[in-house]
Amino acid sequence: MRVLAPAKVNLCLRLGPLRPDGYHRVTTLVQAIDVYDELELEPAAETLVEGFAEDTLVTAALEALGETRRVHLEKRIPVAAGLGGGSSDAAAVLRALRGERSPNELHELARAIGTDVPFFLSGAETGFCTGRGDRVQALPDFPRGHAFVVVPAAEGLSTADVYGASEPNPAFRADEGELIRRMHTVRRPADVAALMANDLEAAALRLRPEVASALEQLRGAGALAAQVSGSGPTAFGLFEHRDAADEAAAGIKGALTASPV
Repeated sequence: MRVLAPAKVNLCLRLGPLRPDGYHRVTTLVQAIDVYDELELEPAAETLVEGFAEDTLVTAALEALGETRRVHLEKRIPVAAGLGGGSSDAAAVLRALRGERSPNELHELARAIGTDVPFFLSGAETGFCTGRGDRVQALPDFPRGHAFVVVPAAEGLSTADVYGASEPNPAFRADEGELIRRMHTVRRPADVAALMANDLEAAALRLRPEVASALEQLRGAGALAAQVSGSGPTAFGLFEHRDAADEAAAGIKGALTASPV
């Protein structure tokens, strides 16, 4: 069995106060993109993940399902990059081996594995995620005609380190309400760009100052908006269409183009 696991970018991420369970309250607008990991699952007496020695989330998903598989994982999504690759891999396993489990049962497994796993499990192309990022509202009418230039960093960044270095947004409720009001009215790439913001970006840039250069290159290449995705350190820029993104990426070392799924 072969399955694909897409990456994501956070178009908007607002960081709220700590919850009693130790997680921050988060409001985020997430869009899946056509950069994929590929997983091949085969029956096996014991779980073995080949191709990516650092795997934890595929193994966690199999353990949550009570399944064992030999997995060949071809990683194309940069690791520890704010693009959700590990979470997407886990969600792909949950979907592929769901058995007779209900959507609610699968969602609870996904929540226990990681914050981004429920978004990928939902299959939403674009999702509005709240709680600690684990409550997902699909936005099927959200625009998808734009494109992205994604600039991975040479070294990954710990999500925990970025959250630890970030301060909650003092205007969290107001910014959350503004996002809710505006996300249903976007029609053009410029409207999408106007929504873009990331409360984790300042901390990510303090930990990886060199990422600021990638953001400058994206803006200089004509991005309508550019920011860090999730906890970083990947920078991405939004462009009006794929041709514009391809042209911009050609002038930025290590850049790749992507479109919404």
